[in-house]
Amino acid sequence: MILLAAFALHTSAQSPRKVLDATAARLTKSGDVKAQFKATQFNGTTPEGEAQGTMLMSGTRFYMKTEQVTAWFDGKTQWSLMQGSREVNVSEPDEDDLQEMNPALLVNIYKQGFNYRMSKSTLRGRPTYVVHLWPSRKDTDYSDIFVDVDQATYDPLCIRAKRNGNWVRLSILTFQTGLQLPAATFTFPKQDYPDIEVIDLR
Repeated sequence: MILLAAFALHTSAQSPRKVLDATAARLTKSGDVKAQFKATQFNGTTPEGEAQGTMLMSGTRFYMKTEQVTAWFDGKTQWSLMQGSREVNVSEPDEDDLQEMNPALLVNIYKQGFNYRMSKSTLRGRPTYVVHLWPSRKDTDYSDIFVDVDQATYDPLCIRAKRNGNWVRLSILTFQTGLQLPAATFTFPKQDYPDIEVIDLR
């Protein structure tokens, strides 16, 4: 009986749903998160642009900095400052826009009408679960999502998503949980940018 129970637990832990649940928990329930990432945009399957940077996350809130842009999102409002610009744009992005920027939202999409299956592989020398998601309903822009998850820690290592025929790949290079970030981290610090004009696009 003990062996059967252990086998059942091991099998359950390796099911796609359990892997996604554990990965989502790492992103949303393990304190605030800091990640180093590389994002690649594709035209079809041809790389078209790349950005590398740092992201701080707390639930749906995030701060992101790359060589091209710095962005703050407090859960409702987003501020975007392009490198070299004298303006910061203020907007209220919809969920589709946010999903491509915040891995916590993209990983959690499996709860919104997706099928999934899983295989095993290796990424950057680490054994991974590769969960493939595809929609069970027609009112979604995403046709395929692949989430590469570290088998030992359930940290997300890479997310690949196909939206409207084009792929985006988010490679998560480092991943740190258990942080406690102040709320001000996710709002535009106007006092630090006294010469920047705020353009409200809401």
